Amino acid sequence: MNPLVALDCQRVLPDRFGLVMAVAARTRALREGAPPRLDDAPDSETETALCEIAAGLFSPEELGAFLPPAAPKRLAKPH
Repeated sequence: MNPLVALDCQRVLPDRFGLVMAVAARTRALREGAPPRLDDAPDSETETALCEIAAGLFSPEELGAFLPPAAPKRLAKPH
């Protein structure tokens, strides 16, 4: 496996915890029979999931579930 794939994945999904969750979910889907989104998919389902995320083959809606929620804006207390 190319060690730089993980760095490419972090550009797509900067939150490491979210990245782990996304890779786990996609790996599970591939093991359950989902077709790979790459033409030349690696042998390992986990590596395939990483390569798919690094290649940007997911829509923002698909990856949105794995991103941390936006922090609510807090108003300053009145003086």
